[in-house]
Parts: sequence; C-alpha cells; structure tokens
Amino acid sequence: MKEWNEAQRLELIVEVVRYCQRVKQLGMPSSCYAKALREPVYFLWERRRGGSKYKLARYRSVGVVGLKSGHGQLVYDHAIPFNCLLSELINLGDATPEAVRSVLEKYETCVVITKSDDDRLNASGLQAKMPDGWDHTDTLARYKAVGIELVDNRQAQSADGISSNSAHS
Repeated sequence: MKEWNEAQRLELIVEVVRYCQRVKQLGMPSSCYAKALREPVYFLWERRRGGSKYKLARYRSVGVVGLKSGHGQLVYDHAIPFNCLLSELINLGDATPEAVRSVLEKYETCVVITKSDDDRLNASGLQAKMPDGWDHTDTLARYKAVGIELVDNRQAQSADGISSNSAHS
C-alpha cells in the first residue's frame, strides 16, 4: 500500500464519510454503507502507525497476558463500538478533516480481550452499545460494567507472546 501522510489519510476518510452521508440521505440503511467506512477507518487510521492490531491496541484484559494470537483466543475490540463511531461521523454537519479527526481521536481506543471477555460483553448486551447512562467520556465503560480488568497494552507487550507472535492480525 502507498505510504500516505496523516493529512492524505484523513482526506480519504473524509471523502468516504461524505459518500456514506449521501447514501444515508438516499434512504439506505446503515448496512449499505457501514463497511464502506469501516475498512478505511481501520486501514488508514487505526493501522496508520504500522504493526499488528494486537500491538496497536491501547489496552488489553488481564486474561490476555501470556496468550498467543492466531488461535481464536484473542479479540480485537473497539472500546466504543464501531456503530457509535459510524453514527458520529455520519451525523457530522460538515465533514471536514478537522471534524473527522476529532471524532476519530475520541473513538480510536482499541482493546485486546479474550474470547471469554467478549462472550461476557455479548451476554450483557454491550457487544455493540455503550452502557446506559454512559457519560461520553469514559471510553472503557463497557469493560468496567462487566468487570473486565484492563492493563496498558504497551507496557505489557514485552511480558508475553503478542509482541513476538503477532503475524496473525
């Protein structure tokens, strides 16, 4: 893939946001444009610093420490579900690079959790939504609501196999 600077990456995402806004205005459901936005956000924004998604995640659950990627044990999760990001971007009045950047920065926290942690989120109804009464600032509210303890991923990487066995992303 071509190396793009951050301004170029943002401009491409802005164009996709504008396209999705037009599709929504035509009366199409979000299922018709969500993937069109999901892929550029992931590849152009989340992965902009390079590396595997497991290394790029800001946090991980304590249950992840010592597990290896590529065995179905790990889940790359958006702390604030993607559908919330999608809604914020689609509802921007004017999708400028500055406005899009602000939303992306607010919603970009990703977490590596275990399959078991993911099952807990799903069972609680928090797979794709934030908890009731969410204050719109605590990006980790879903995990706190179901008792998933998190640690800083960057500090923990040297302690386990994710940093050295991260080819599966």
